[in-house]
Amino acid sequence: MKFLAASTLLSTLLVAKVNSFAPAHQTTSLSSSLNMAGMGMGGGAGTKSKSKNGKKTSGKASAGSPFDIPASMLKSEKLYDVLTGEKGNDNDDLITSEYMVTARITPSAMADMTIPGAASVSDWVPVAQLCLRRHVNELDGKTHIRDCPRVQTAVSFYCREINYIATKSASIFKSIPRSQIEYAAEPIDSFNKFIYDDVIKGKNQDEKNENTMSKVEARSVLELEDTCNDAGEFKRAYRKLTFKLHPDRFVGVTRTDEEAKQSAIDFGKVKLAYESLSSGVRSGGSRSWYESLGGKSRTEFSGGLKLLPLGEAKEVFEAKKYESAVTGLNTQIVMSFVTRHQAAAM
Repeated sequence: MKFLAASTLLSTLLVAKVNSFAPAHQTTSLSSSLNMAGMGMGGGAGTKSKSKNGKKTSGKASAGSPFDIPASMLKSEKLYDVLTGEKGNDNDDLITSEYMVTARITPSAMADMTIPGAASVSDWVPVAQLCLRRHVNELDGKTHIRDCPRVQTAVSFYCREINYIATKSASIFKSIPRSQIEYAAEPIDSFNKFIYDDVIKGKNQDEKNENTMSKVEARSVLELEDTCNDAGEFKRAYRKLTFKLHPDRFVGVTRTDEEAKQSAIDFGKVKLAYESLSSGVRSGGSRSWYESLGGKSRTEFSGGLKLLPLGEAKEVFEAKKYESAVTGLNTQIVMSFVTRHQAAAM
């Protein structure tokens, strides 16, 4: 399942009409695909240059040529469609796995920075999808994703493209140095189950949307100051009011039906207010809201990946002939997380 932006998908389809895909029976390694596509760590396809006498000579782009990230992304998106399409899955010995890649500003950088709006990416934001092809006999699936060298290497290899995708969907990433952004990954099935269905589609909310409350209203219900953003204060206010309004407190107390009904409503509002304020707030400065989604059942989120140097990642790709590609997301999906994190910081 791909959450592509409309403009990205259109560009991909236009290129697909011009360039025919490889035959279904042909299996192309990523290293050769990258050479054909002009991807990799700054490498380019052969170019024509002019000598001093004006004659054209064949040769490769100079080593100092800038890496064309937009062109690389367009070719990666085309390769993504090949690897995940019917033509890319006709070999029973190969499995193509898809992952959601998330990004955020590193906690240490967030503590030192004063960039306006940086709080909106202080928690994980889905920014790209990654596909990886592996042989059925490989053991990647038997180790946690954070220890999977294939995922770590692929994210390292595509870090420039992933950063470019992120900046196109959420401009705040343009203000943050690439060295101060970290990435994580998660199988797409896990993302769909624990994140997409809940956060994006709201399947865990009722149809009347009664299970939502603004931060301003939540602070009012918990009798907190308008500017309060302390998780400890949220918890203390919640405990105080739930103790006061808990149904067990009224056992043996004569009340009208209207009073009992209103007490139950107030108790429910206090609980919802606490949940609303806790959304997007780190508990004790450690685990993020994004990481907490799905609870203990969600075990395949990698957390921050330690990236390899670009040159080392390229060597691994070429030596092991990795087949992989990245593609962008629908901007609305990305921004739904950015705005949520921004609101949580207010």
